[in-house]
Amino acid sequence: MRLPKALLASFAAALLGLTGCAKNSDNEVTVALADVPAAVRATLERESQGGKITEVEREVKNGRTVYSADATVNGVEWDITVAEDGSLISKEREKAGEK
Repeated sequence: MRLPKALLASFAAALLGLTGCAKNSDNEVTVALADVPAAVRATLERESQGGKITEVEREVKNGRTVYSADATVNGVEWDITVAEDGSLISKEREKAGEK
């Protein structure tokens, strides 16, 4: 069975489009806590409540630079996301099996 070239081209374009949608972590860069802006560091330290910040990643989302940190507070894992100006975007408890 032969597929018309137009149908094959449409399928290939759709497949490439879907592949592009799956790329959501290509711009994540692990950074040291000491290297993030002071406002970001202050928010991360406040939100981690004296717990341990285990990893910080910088990435661009919707044209904005954001910092996501993994923190352990009293044995509970948290994901904290902060804007470059230090404003808190989200703080969510890690789900089992994530990381």
